[in-house]
Amino acid sequence: MAWPSGIAVLVPVFDHAQTVGAVVAGCRAGGAPLIVVVDDGSRDGSGAAAGGDVLLRLPRNRGKGAALRLGLRYLAARGWRQALSIDADLQHPPAEALRLAEAAAADPAALWIGVRDLRRAPLASRCGRWASGAACFLLSGRWPADAQSGLRVWPLPAALQWGARAARYAFEPEAVARACRCRVALRELAVRVCYPPRRISHFAPIADSWRTALALLRLLAEPPLSR
Repeated sequence: MAWPSGIAVLVPVFDHAQTVGAVVAGCRAGGAPLIVVVDDGSRDGSGAAAGGDVLLRLPRNRGKGAALRLGLRYLAARGWRQALSIDADLQHPPAEALRLAEAAAADPAALWIGVRDLRRAPLASRCGRWASGAACFLLSGRWPADAQSGLRVWPLPAALQWGARAARYAFEPEAVARACRCRVALRELAVRVCYPPRRISHFAPIADSWRTALALLRLLAEPPLSR
């Protein structure tokens, strides 16, 4: 497999200095043409440790959604038509990112999501995926297999026009729901995922689930799209 030349990589990072370098190196080994790292106010030198081609910095931690929006805007402004986002904690093996990028190149107008195998994942992850999927179904009529996955390929500049504005982890499920309401094609590919015993996660099950609920409630209050 060869990494498609039209798909850049976007890595949001917050205090994952021990793993982000391996994520970047793995994507580079797969042939990624450009790797943009967004340091979301890290305190452990994650940005410098990443070794990406471009490093964008937020002066303080503003959340994963803010980091993703910054990176997507940067890439869209430079003419990129697709961007693959991947988490910095190594839960997504870079080889799986390459598989998703290769599939996504065939349909650049779609939102592509790497559907995680969560059979061995923490209970909070499994419950969160079910809840966000159910909410998306109520809002858009489609139940995505993994609205919370951090491995996805975004169509640019379309993804910036859906209106998702949540700052933290709620951004990703909100973006899926809005894409479905905008009748964007949603493509899904099953991918492997790793949950090592000492994995560092900044996801707060209660607070981030509440933020996701609020983001989706805002969407419910908006008028439906005209057909």
